[in-house]
Amino acid sequence: MGASVKPALSDAVVVGGGIVGCAAAYYLARDGAKVTLFEKDSVAGHASGFAFGGILTRGGAGEGHPLNGLALAADRAHGELGQSLAEDSGVDPQYQHKAAVFLAMSEPEAESAKRAYRDYLRQRTHATDLRWLGRSELSHIEARIGPSVVGGLYQGDALEVEPYKLTLGLWQAAERRGAKLVNRAVTGLTRSGSRVTGVQAGAEKFAAGSVIVAAGPWSGEAGKWLGIDIPVGPLKGQILRLQAPGPPMEVSFWWGGDYASSKPDGQLWVGTTEEHVGFNESPTAGARDKITDSAVRALPFLRDAHLVKQTACLRPLTADRLPIVSTVPGVDGAVVATGAGRNGIELGPAMGLAAAHLALGRKPAFDISRLALDRFYLPPGPSM
Repeated sequence: MGASVKPALSDAVVVGGGIVGCAAAYYLARDGAKVTLFEKDSVAGHASGFAFGGILTRGGAGEGHPLNGLALAADRAHGELGQSLAEDSGVDPQYQHKAAVFLAMSEPEAESAKRAYRDYLRQRTHATDLRWLGRSELSHIEARIGPSVVGGLYQGDALEVEPYKLTLGLWQAAERRGAKLVNRAVTGLTRSGSRVTGVQAGAEKFAAGSVIVAAGPWSGEAGKWLGIDIPVGPLKGQILRLQAPGPPMEVSFWWGGDYASSKPDGQLWVGTTEEHVGFNESPTAGARDKITDSAVRALPFLRDAHLVKQTACLRPLTADRLPIVSTVPGVDGAVVATGAGRNGIELGPAMGLAAAHLALGRKPAFDISRLALDRFYLPPGPSM
C-alpha cells in the first residue's frame, strides 16, 4: 500500500521548532493562516533553548550591510514582542534592557574599536546609545574588570531575553491561534511538478500550500528533498552557568568571541566556543577550561566561581556566515530560513516574519535580497 495522505490542508507547514520556526508559525497564525509545525524533538529543544540571549543589533547592522534590513526588522520585532508576547502566550520571555560593554583587552584592540566606533558614527542612520569608555570610566560601572582591560564600547540600549521562554512563547501564541504541532521528523517533501504540496513523515503525507524549512543545522537535509544544496551546518557552542561571588554584574561584558552576564536565575553565564565538530552536542572539559580561562582574564573575580551547569548546542552556520531567508529557485511554495549562527535569537523573529510572508506569496516589508539562497549559485560579478 502507498503512503496515506492527511486530508486536512494547512496553508503552511513549518519544519523545525526553534526560534525561526516558532516565529514563522506565530506570524502565519497571527495573519489567520492554518499552520502545522513539525518538530522531531521538542520546541526549543536545541540551540534556541540553550542560547545566551543577548540582543545587540539595536539600530541595524549599518547602511549597505547585507543584514541591515533584517537587523532593523529584528529590532522592531523584539520591541513588539517585549510588549505583547507575555499576554499573547502566557509565557514571560523576560525581556530586560541591559547595557552591554565590548571590552578592549589591549591598546591595538582599543584603537581598532575606536576606529569602528568613528566609522559607525559617520554612517549610522538610526540613533543608538553607543559610547567609548576608558578604563577609569569602566571601573565605575564594574570595579572587578581585569588589569588587561583598557577600555570598551558601551551600548546602553542592548537587550537580554530568556531564549527558551521566548521560543516557547512564540509557539504558545501560535497555538492559541489554532496552529498545530506534530511531534515527528519530516522525511521528505511531496510535489506536483515544480510545486511543493506538503511533507512526508514516515509513511504519512501531510498536504500544505507551502513549506518553510527552518530546521537549524539540519536544514541541509532538506536540500536533498528540494534538489538543491543548502550550505548550512552545525557550529557548536558551549556556555557555563556559574555561582559567582559578590553582587551581580549590572551590565553584560563581551570580549573577542566571549561574554559574561548575570542572569535572572541568579547565576552568571559565561561563554562561548565556536567548534566545527559535526553534530556532537555533548559538553566537553576542554571547552569548560577554555571558557574559564578567558572569563578569568576579563573578570578575575570569576576565579572563585563555582560551576553549576555546562550546556552545549549546535547553531546553524552557512558557508558565508550570513543567514538564508529565501524562496527556493525552481520550487514553488518552498521557503528556507536558517543559518543565523550566533545571532539566532537576535535575528530569529525577523527571519520567521520574512519566511511567513514568503510562504504566503508576499514580499517582506524589509530588504532580504542579499540573503537569498541563489547567492551561492550565481556567478560572481565583474571585478572592479
